[in-house]
Amino acid sequence: MKRYLFSILVLMLMLPLGASAQWYLFPGGRPAKDSTSVKTRDNVFIPVGDTESESGEYAEEIPAVHVSLILPFKSTGSPNSNFLDFYSGILMAANTLSSSQKRYEVSVFDSTVGMPGIAELEKSDLIIGPVSYEDVQRLLPRARDKFIISPLDPKVASLTETHNVIQAPSSWEDQVDELVRWVAEEKRGGDVIVLLQSAEEGSGQITTRLALKLGEAGVPYNISSTPSAFEGRVAGTCRFVIASENDEFCSAAIREIALMNIKGGHNAVYSTSRLRSLSDLEVESIHAASTRITATYYADPKDLRVRRFAEQYKSLFKGEPGQWVYQGYDLLTYFGPLAGDQWESLTQKAAATPGNGLQTDFSFDASGKNNNAVRRLLYNTNNTISLIR
Repeated sequence: MKRYLFSILVLMLMLPLGASAQWYLFPGGRPAKDSTSVKTRDNVFIPVGDTESESGEYAEEIPAVHVSLILPFKSTGSPNSNFLDFYSGILMAANTLSSSQKRYEVSVFDSTVGMPGIAELEKSDLIIGPVSYEDVQRLLPRARDKFIISPLDPKVASLTETHNVIQAPSSWEDQVDELVRWVAEEKRGGDVIVLLQSAEEGSGQITTRLALKLGEAGVPYNISSTPSAFEGRVAGTCRFVIASENDEFCSAAIREIALMNIKGGHNAVYSTSRLRSLSDLEVESIHAASTRITATYYADPKDLRVRRFAEQYKSLFKGEPGQWVYQGYDLLTYFGPLAGDQWESLTQKAAATPGNGLQTDFSFDASGKNNNAVRRLLYNTNNTISLIR
């Protein structure tokens, strides 16, 4: 039954997102309903199991969770492949969550063409997106008392305190805070902590927060622009914390520390996930430098759940799932079960409900609006990555 459903989903994803139509998917041979003209919007109902229950009720009578997905698909031009991937992850999550007791209805809106209206959002149990800070601001008056789940833009976090906005990805501040906790946990007698920053850099945001949090943790540190200055001078491990925002300096420093380790030194590097985005830094150097990275996103290929999901995705879409697929899947898989019941608000449930997705973890603060969960990645010298729980 699910195989049949996914075949239909694959065909649906091949259709233009700007089409004026709705699809009601009922696996098991029940005829699809007539199309209804709805500009820049597609509706997808995803029930699981038999179309008709023992009581004779059809799938559309199963209680539904209504999800509005608002993304910049660029459906009137060249579609954005990243957000199509995000969408496919959402659809797979909807199918996973659906049962004979509850189904998930996903209404899709292209924010580059137009925003959903007040009446459409009023029916929503979950609103995922839009992506940009500006689009979230535009949507707020229409959403009224509904919560908007922001899936990507870090700037949107500034809206959570005064508006009905939930910031799903954790911030760079959370990565820095987790990095300091990691340093404090691993520090041993004879170790030295060094904040690495280029000589011409001032105290930027990352440096300021690192210094503040290390001070609060009672961890003494040095500041330097030359890793090799500590070579052979540390009794224990020299733990270098990347405080620089200069890409060229960061790449050169990691290579220098990697070479020191290859020569027999005992050094480790700590960094936020920005280190993974440096295009001119070889991954071999990151491993050789014994690097610890805090990151919002990482799907562990050794995790059984990740392997099963990847196999299922490949059988449907004939390709490997990327970060955007996992992001869509994790968001709906986490928030989907929290939606629908009105006795407790979405934020109250989020604050009380930690979660572990395929590539993202969820641990919301007391307000239920800001996700503080960060993953720890250890780059081993044998070129493997360990997800540290």
